[in-house]
Amino acid sequence: MNKNTAAVVLAAGYGKRLGGENQKTLIRILGKPVLSYLVSTLKNCCPERIIIVVGFQKEKVMEELKDEPVIFVEQPTLLGTGHAVMMTEKTLSDFSGNVIVLCGDVPFLTYNTIKELHKVHQETGADCTLLTAFFENPTGYGRIIRNPQGSVIKIVEEINASAEEKKIKEINAGVYIFEKTALFDALKRIKMDPVKKEYYLTDVIALFMNDEKKVSSWTTPTPEETIGINTPEDLKKAEEYLFQLRSKV
Repeated sequence: MNKNTAAVVLAAGYGKRLGGENQKTLIRILGKPVLSYLVSTLKNCCPERIIIVVGFQKEKVMEELKDEPVIFVEQPTLLGTGHAVMMTEKTLSDFSGNVIVLCGDVPFLTYNTIKELHKVHQETGADCTLLTAFFENPTGYGRIIRNPQGSVIKIVEEINASAEEKKIKEINAGVYIFEKTALFDALKRIKMDPVKKEYYLTDVIALFMNDEKKVSSWTTPTPEETIGINTPEDLKKAEEYLFQLRSKV
């Protein structure tokens, strides 16, 4: 990435499927908080600024990252990923460029993947470029819906997916690069999901398509790096994956 890019990390949620008692981005894997792995990777990418959106147990997150070059923005009411990004608009008011948005519970995302995603975004002149991956068991993830030409046309959250859509194995990894102005324009127009009562960041993609904006994608050849820590099973997978990585060093 370059200095014309800002990073927004979403670290405000409860982590209900992990019990909801502790901030899931601070769960430790081999002694290091999940969020710290991602922040270390982002620092290597050298964005102009790194913004951490905090909410649940915000004091603990801020204490953990007190020595890191990050800016904290609070999401006072937890109304979903779209709402979390809305909270950063003021902090980015003096910024012009691209915004990479990531979930704070994805510890193994690599520098090379972020670099490739940014490269595709630049080369295609996209308003949004998103990271995808293929899983044999995609349960729990939003599915990537493409047209016959192979272009992304929407992302369907599993709770809203039809039986056919749930068979799709290409998933949304929750990592996006947006052109800033287009992002915040779309965020002002998304609607609250009637089922979960949240604003989905993924609804921005549907608005982009309706507005005939350019949406690109890049698929990681290493789906394990997109593992998010949402359940005890995810945590076990993450620990096993990190052991594998360290054994190769």
